[in-house]
Amino acid sequence: MRASYVRHRLVDMPPADIAELLLLTMSGAEARDTEHLDLLQSMSLALADEDCGQLRARVAEALRARDQFILALALCEAPEPEDDPRTSRVPDFGVGRPLALGERKSLARRNDPDLIQRVLRDPDPDVIRILLGNPGVTEPHVVQLCSRRPVSGLVLREVFRCARWIVRYQVKLTIMLNPHTPLDICLQLAPMLNRQDLSRVLQSPDLPASLREACRRMSEQVKIIH
Repeated sequence: MRASYVRHRLVDMPPADIAELLLLTMSGAEARDTEHLDLLQSMSLALADEDCGQLRARVAEALRARDQFILALALCEAPEPEDDPRTSRVPDFGVGRPLALGERKSLARRNDPDLIQRVLRDPDPDVIRILLGNPGVTEPHVVQLCSRRPVSGLVLREVFRCARWIVRYQVKLTIMLNPHTPLDICLQLAPMLNRQDLSRVLQSPDLPASLREACRRMSEQVKIIH
């Protein structure tokens, strides 16, 4: 609900003012201020909404005008890499045939522990979006989903957009440590990690060097904003 309220307020603000607010919020989050961390979480969720694509682009342009190029990257959805057959494999649901997308969506709504474990491996982001709202899904399930390797960046983006789960610290950390997470998501989550875990991310040999360098530069940039 808070993200919806923040989104409602942001759409009425000039992009330059949103850019300024984002800079101030990130600076406060880097200083580990609880209110700024909460606001950054709400702004990230609000701007991640599919209907906010044009607004994100205008805010990113305003950030680039202020030479905040790394922070602008955080608002530009990274393109999905070429299809990896390993990330598009539909799980076996034990019925002797591949299930259609509609059938898998229906199963994602069922509060059945065995089915939940199977649906966690589904490659379709629409199925995962439904699953994330299933009352039978727990934080360990979501951590398991976010730790899959390989996994589609679109699947991880669904978790990032889910207010129910992205507020959980362990979910944030698991997404950050997955080398298949899109760069823009990592840049938005990095200020929300404590310093020990951010150092863990920056030193992780499993993550692409470009991602680690961008996170490091963003962290340094935030420290000198104000």
